[in-house]
Amino acid sequence: MTTAPPRDPTADLPVDPSAGSRGIWIRRAFLSLLVAIVVLALFGFFGVHSRTVAASSGNGDLHVDVHYAQVARAGLAVPFDVTVRRRDGFDGDLTISVSSSYLALFDRNSVDPEPAGGRADERATTWRFDQPHGSTFVMTIDMQVQSGQHFGRRGFVTVRDQGDGTAARATFKTWLAP
Repeated sequence: MTTAPPRDPTADLPVDPSAGSRGIWIRRAFLSLLVAIVVLALFGFFGVHSRTVAASSGNGDLHVDVHYAQVARAGLAVPFDVTVRRRDGFDGDLTISVSSSYLALFDRNSVDPEPAGGRADERATTWRFDQPHGSTFVMTIDMQVQSGQHFGRRGFVTVRDQGDGTAARATFKTWLAP
């Protein structure tokens, strides 16, 4: 004599009302995280964010603005512009120094305008420009973040008018997103 299998094999198992609730919350949390990442990306949170810092000489004659990438990622081109203003024009050649450790984060393609000279050591890379005409000078470095760079660094720009030795120094920090 053979017995037929029961028609509803789970009829004798009690149903646990809390079963699966942890899995539901884990899925909800994961989907919420994905939505947050997409929304942040839509608003440009993960791109390059630039900022401008300013500094002046002690006597106020020389003013420097450094426009740089405050947040960036490896492989992206970043802005780096140094604008120098001198109230009554420049008295002589101009030197601009940028911290070498900061510049090591980037692949540098060019400096515009072309410097008349320069030197580099472990502390700073310095470019010399012939006496600028007028009261404003702008130097731009074309560069992008090297691959494999993480966390970022602090940097500085020091500008000196060689005519009378007036100097100004600006400091900043770039954070590199993973």
